[in-house]
Amino acid sequence: MSNLRKMKTYIIKILAAVIILTQAAFCNLSQAAQTKGKPAIAHASENDIKAAFLYNFIKFTEWPAGKLAEPNTITIGLLGEHPFKDAFDPVKNKPVENKQLIIKDLGRFRHSFPQNDAGNLELANYTEQLRKCHLLFISGSERDNFKAIIDTVKGYGVLTVGETSDFLDIDGIVTFVPGTEKLVFEVNQKVCEQEGLKISSKVLRLARKVIDNDKADAVNKNK
Repeated sequence: MSNLRKMKTYIIKILAAVIILTQAAFCNLSQAAQTKGKPAIAHASENDIKAAFLYNFIKFTEWPAGKLAEPNTITIGLLGEHPFKDAFDPVKNKPVENKQLIIKDLGRFRHSFPQNDAGNLELANYTEQLRKCHLLFISGSERDNFKAIIDTVKGYGVLTVGETSDFLDIDGIVTFVPGTEKLVFEVNQKVCEQEGLKISSKVLRLARKVIDNDKADAVNKNK
C-alpha cells in the first residue's frame, strides 16, 4: 500500500471513530487528504482516537496573541512514555489556522542538569522547549513529576493534557479519564482561563465534567 493511500485510510479510520464518539460535532480531524469513495472503518484504536482528540483540541482552542506571534508553527509536545508512535503521521506538518503543525517527542521529564555553564544552558533550552508548546500531553508515566511539569509551564499559555484521574487536581487543564467504557475527558476551565486560553464551547459540551470557579459542573450527557 502506498504511503498516500495508507495515510488516507488511516485518517478515515480515525475520523469515523471520532464521529461515533462525538456525534459529529467535534469531528474536523484533517483536510490533509481526500477521502471520497473510501469505506469508513470504525474500529480505530484508543491511541488513534486520543491523537484525534489532541489534534482537535488544537483546532478548537484560542491562545493569547503573544503565544501565536512567532514562529509560524503550532506545537503538540509529547512528554513521557506516550502511546502514540505513528498515530500523528497523517497530520504531521499540516496547517492549523495557517500555522504548520509540529509534533515534538520530548522524552522523559528531566529532573536535573550538570551544575556548570553548559548544564545551565541545557536546562534553559529544555525549559524553553516545554514552555513553547501550545499543547503538552503528559503521559501517566510522569505521575511523580506532574507538579514539577505543571509548575514549569504555568503562566506560559500551555494547554496541558493528561491521562490520569488526578491530573486536574494538580492544575492540569484536560485529562482523558481512565477506566471508562469509551474515551471521555474532563476540563479544568478555571486553570484554562488562568492561562489565558479559550477552549471552544464545542469541546466543553463534549466533556464529561468541567471544573469552573471551584465547582464541578457536568456539561456532557455522554457519561
